[in-house]
Amino acid sequence: MKRGTLMRSPSLPETAEASLPVIWTVSVSRLTGLLADVIPEFDQRARIEQINLGFAEAVEVVGHRLRRERCDALVAGGSNAAYLRSRLALPFAPIRATGFDLMEALARARRIGPRIGVVTHASDVPSFRAFQHSFDLDIEHRRFVTAEDARDCIADLRASGIQVIVGTGMAIDFAEQAGLPGVLLYSADSVRQALEQAIALGTAPSTDRAAGCSATRRARRADALLGEDSAMLQ
Repeated sequence: MKRGTLMRSPSLPETAEASLPVIWTVSVSRLTGLLADVIPEFDQRARIEQINLGFAEAVEVVGHRLRRERCDALVAGGSNAAYLRSRLALPFAPIRATGFDLMEALARARRIGPRIGVVTHASDVPSFRAFQHSFDLDIEHRRFVTAEDARDCIADLRASGIQVIVGTGMAIDFAEQAGLPGVLLYSADSVRQALEQAIALGTAPSTDRAAGCSATRRARRADALLGEDSAMLQ
């Protein structure tokens, strides 16, 4: 493949494989490796292919492939998920970080340094403030919508003395470019939950799948109000 890397689950007998739902995962950075670790667990239940691209490149590749191939559901996380969902009318299963993911990531981060910044997409970890208050955590939290926002968040946290970043793949990439260690927010369990949701979408009756696409279109309108635009690619 000329653009990006396509990874397929090990093949099943042709007749059995044809009856399975087709799931495409779209990711870049560290989330790609986490997906690769978990996907083999679903070999007998779905045909899962990894598209290791993000944002506009991913939209272009997915759109091109849909002209000749079938896809029953997409899986992605963070800002990549928001971008794709706002542009592709397919059933969508986002990878969402849970409170347990956050606790595990913070525990790993504390072993690196006591001053921790958490940087997430606007759609991730919505209950962080309540979580922070409940556990009396002295942690800085920043949300971003575009890639430029994410870079600014990292620069601001670094200038304030933050020593380690917990966040999405994009946030971790920018943190490491700025000389800060990073801890990925997502866990294998979060990936499993998204794949389970994608399989459920892919095996749902056609009317339910149409409803899923309608929900995706509604989410696209909501994302537009949040400011999802080409600035995310910068």
